[in-house]
Amino acid sequence: MMIEKNGSDDRHLPMELLLSRNPDICSRMGNRLNTKRPLQAGFQLFFAMLFLWLCPPFFSDPALAADWRLTPKLGVSGGYDDNIFYTQDDKVGSSIINAEPGLEADFKSLLSSIRLTADFEILSYLDESNLNRVNQYYRLDGNHRLGQRWDVRGGFRYYDDTTLNTYLEETGRVVERINREYLYAMGGIAYDISTISSIDANYSYEQARYEDDVFPDYDRQRVNLRYKHRLKNQQDELSVGPSYYIRTNDLNDTDYVALDLGWERDWSDITNTFASIGARYTTVEDNDGNSDDSWGARARFNLTRQGVASQTRFEYYHDLATLVDGTDVNVDNFYLRYDYLLTERFGVGINGRLVFSYDLSSSQDGVEDNRYYMVEPFLFYRLTKDFRVYLRYSYQNSSKDLIDNDDSRERNRAWIEFKYELPMML
Repeated sequence: MMIEKNGSDDRHLPMELLLSRNPDICSRMGNRLNTKRPLQAGFQLFFAMLFLWLCPPFFSDPALAADWRLTPKLGVSGGYDDNIFYTQDDKVGSSIINAEPGLEADFKSLLSSIRLTADFEILSYLDESNLNRVNQYYRLDGNHRLGQRWDVRGGFRYYDDTTLNTYLEETGRVVERINREYLYAMGGIAYDISTISSIDANYSYEQARYEDDVFPDYDRQRVNLRYKHRLKNQQDELSVGPSYYIRTNDLNDTDYVALDLGWERDWSDITNTFASIGARYTTVEDNDGNSDDSWGARARFNLTRQGVASQTRFEYYHDLATLVDGTDVNVDNFYLRYDYLLTERFGVGINGRLVFSYDLSSSQDGVEDNRYYMVEPFLFYRLTKDFRVYLRYSYQNSSKDLIDNDDSRERNRAWIEFKYELPMML
């Protein structure tokens, strides 16, 4: 899952009731920020603040006429993984049973929108029960129109999985299986200068924490400022602006400034693309005060197409990624998802990912090139409107060379999956 929490039953209570039952909760939360699991405290505090910020607009007059849509989800799958540790030698295989409960909540009105998803992967390894765990992925996005010219937005992600999940998707690097917590929070504001021009500012904050301090934790911050202009054809929008990035950990700090040019186009009601390219100046400084500067590039390309019988999503970006050893590297990350409905009920599809990662500059020691790809074809059959069955196969390959297959690692997985969703209007 791209995809992105334990505690008592109090975590499901409204904030007012939670505070009344636990008058000392604020002090306890503050103390927990200094513990070995700061992400859980940050997760709770940010969730509460974002909820209080986004919800008041929903009770304005336009919002009262809108509806909430609630979608409970449940997936159950069973299959086999021939290399559960993703090692080069001494492979260990296991049969796996997976339950995937989840929930989606969507709200839309004339001025506001909000989307919340919570997904769980309850993994049971029949031959390696010590690996049993629950992966957790929370996502929240919202925006609100203020008056005639202002827009505000916020976003949040919290993932609790292992280094063989979202970390592998981000970096393409295979490391030992370690529990990893990842948090992402962002806020943005836009001002319409005119009907065709606007200024947009965005700030994001990221944290990654590894189990038992096996790898160095890190924090990342990004600031973007964009001037956007929509052309007279109402299909094309151009953008330009600077970006700033800083990543800190106990070993070194990396920061860069960049200038990007962007182009977004609505080709039709169902097809949209976005492309950007820019120059980047990066500085890496270690704890001894030694620094290394280098020039590089940033690039991004996204394509989405939502047809009646098919859906296509393609993403590419060239930017920095942080490895478990605390260093930043260049990454070229490609992702593709395509599915096509052959008949009213039967369809086919494919997921794919290709990641190249390599050093920032020739003076960066100890960083090996790496290439990773994943191919996942699948078949699906719609038993009812809300109930589908999938048959999937996945092949993963990782190599320490960008082109060759020397010292490559391989992994094969096959499974059958049942998914049920029940949308409800509230």
